[in-house]
Amino acid sequence: MTNTMQGTKTGSATFTLLLTKPVTAASLAAPILAAHLGITEGRALRRLTSGPGPIASGLEDTVARRLFALLTMFGITLRLRPDNDAALRFDLSVQKAIWADTHVVAEKLALALGREPALIAQALDHPGGLMLCDLGPLQAREMQVRLAPIRGIFVLQGDQDGAIYDLFLPDALTAAQSLRLMSALSPMAARPDPLTGACATDLCPALRDRLFTRLPDLGLLAIDRRFQRFDLYLTGVTGWVTRDLADFLAVRTGQPRALFEVISPSKPLLIDHGLTPAVLRQFRADYAAIGLSTRPLLRGLSRFPENPIL
Repeated sequence: MTNTMQGTKTGSATFTLLLTKPVTAASLAAPILAAHLGITEGRALRRLTSGPGPIASGLEDTVARRLFALLTMFGITLRLRPDNDAALRFDLSVQKAIWADTHVVAEKLALALGREPALIAQALDHPGGLMLCDLGPLQAREMQVRLAPIRGIFVLQGDQDGAIYDLFLPDALTAAQSLRLMSALSPMAARPDPLTGACATDLCPALRDRLFTRLPDLGLLAIDRRFQRFDLYLTGVTGWVTRDLADFLAVRTGQPRALFEVISPSKPLLIDHGLTPAVLRQFRADYAAIGLSTRPLLRGLSRFPENPIL
């Protein structure tokens, strides 16, 4: 992420501002961020509401510290990080495009990475995609360059310090397993998310590791929120399906109009692919406003999660 307020001295240190927790005063802080970065208030608001992660980078020292001080006055929790800190570690998530064939992409990645195609194919269809972890800044950049020519993938990057994890269950738990999970989560004050199906949200790396150590047999999935992508399914309609609504859904999904004449939670229809958590929330609200009931599924899961925490 770049901005217009970068340092002008050649070789001078620059900084990134990282948002570490959700913002409650985003609308009040957006004009401040916009003025300092030379962007619109709308773009500033989107940066503040897109979840934990960088909201500005390449900032000259004085500008970075001034902006940090101003935004923290609104109760926003930030971290100031040098851009060229050699101690920084990054994770990359390699995910396939919606239209791509898993095995074709896996063969290309196998050549680039020197790995077995079968293992890569399995990882690509896993929530969060193929993870390339614990890379230094130079390694991360070099890997991005190496993978850039491969069609059918996109690569997401996140620094480990700024990672916020949500916890998902790929399989149903027994009553005893659910009790163990709830007992482990209780002291962490980790809340579930009824929208995404996550049984715990906002976990830092230390809490994630503590859970995995206590519950190694439950098959828990902790996915960095920056790497989560969701498919959205239509499960119901308030009232009758009108002609205009059926036409709208047919055009949006590319599916036969007749499919939308009978909509049931037992036979959900896929209507949107690969949504980020922020876009997912907006789409669900938009659909609800016109009487459509929807349910998301984390890409890579084969079934809607049965959340014992909700």
